Amino acid sequence: MNKEDFFIILNKYNQGTASKEEESFLFAYYKLFDLNEDILDKLDKDSKQYLKESIKQEIDRKVQFSAHTRSLETEPGSGNYYLKWLTAAMLIMVSSLGYFFYNRSADKQMATPPVVQKKQEKIVPGTNQALLTLADGKVIVLGSQANGVLSEQSGVSVRKLKDGQLVYEMKETLIENPVLNTVSTPKGGQYQLLLADGSKVWLNAASSIRFPSAFGSAERLVEITGEVYFEVAPDKSKPFKVKSENQLIEVLGTRFNVNTYPDETSSKTTLIEGKVSISKLTAQGQADVRGSRIMQPGQQASVHKSKPDIHLESVDTEQAIAWKNGYFKFDKADIQTVMRQICRWYDVEAEYRGKLSTDLFAGEINRDEDVNKVLRILQLSNVDVQIKGRKIIISN
Repeated sequence: MNKEDFFIILNKYNQGTASKEEESFLFAYYKLFDLNEDILDKLDKDSKQYLKESIKQEIDRKVQFSAHTRSLETEPGSGNYYLKWLTAAMLIMVSSLGYFFYNRSADKQMATPPVVQKKQEKIVPGTNQALLTLADGKVIVLGSQANGVLSEQSGVSVRKLKDGQLVYEMKETLIENPVLNTVSTPKGGQYQLLLADGSKVWLNAASSIRFPSAFGSAERLVEITGEVYFEVAPDKSKPFKVKSENQLIEVLGTRFNVNTYPDETSSKTTLIEGKVSISKLTAQGQADVRGSRIMQPGQQASVHKSKPDIHLESVDTEQAIAWKNGYFKFDKADIQTVMRQICRWYDVEAEYRGKLSTDLFAGEINRDEDVNKVLRILQLSNVDVQIKGRKIIISN
């Protein structure tokens, strides 16, 4: 969108003739500017002042009205419930020239060109599916397997519930020789399980967790790959430990997300609730306690594969666990970050041709949307998107 088109919509808004989609677009614009002052620098002084004053005059009244008519959920004490509505309603594309929103709940969409498909093939969102590998090597396909007891091993019953959740139940109070199991999801899959200690685990696409059928008396240790969200059952006598490729996390009882995909530059742990200690692993696989850090809720720890230090920063925790709640959420993410998530969830590959787009993306969209709707947002940044079989070709 160029500057002239933007002011046409802004004038329609001031005259009361703007459509709901155009109003939402302006609200998104204002939210983006209000939260990212550096973007304002892209406008000249007069345009900047006109934008802020014009929208601010009526935004509270109009959005408060929308809050009542749409029965929006508010955040107590935040005073910014309209920002939450905006975030929940649209995907904003930030480029060097303009911005665009994608309203995932509206019946009418702003017109966008279709994604060109060289070869027709149905690409669908991911589903609840995984593989359970037992200690004896037996593999059980989760998803197609009927509900009920799947296995009895070392005093532990493995049961699948109606909602697809996998539950480990101890039938004996003392388990001397627990066996190791692995639950793994493919690209295009996700799964949830309940460990024997009552801890809840969510697996994102292309992820895995290796864990004992029952925990011993000293500690509760699991190993993961990919992305996993935990809600750990408190037990002060047995700390819960999560081991991945290059880090060790120790908790007593908390909620946190770990993203440790091999194609990401660093492993990221986001703490939602409680307190955790995080250490980087040495080349020998031992925790380097001298460089360990204590995390507080709302913080994210980044463990870079080639850097020695653990970096802590405050982040939007909703963004980190958006996948677990059924949607994508981005905050000034580049095209490769966006595509990595799309490829895992839709089980496709990405191929880049020519110079990569420098556009950044912010906002959210449901993970159950057709892949074509998600890819159209890239086209609005003059990115050519084509689908060939299960490959998405992106070029400028």
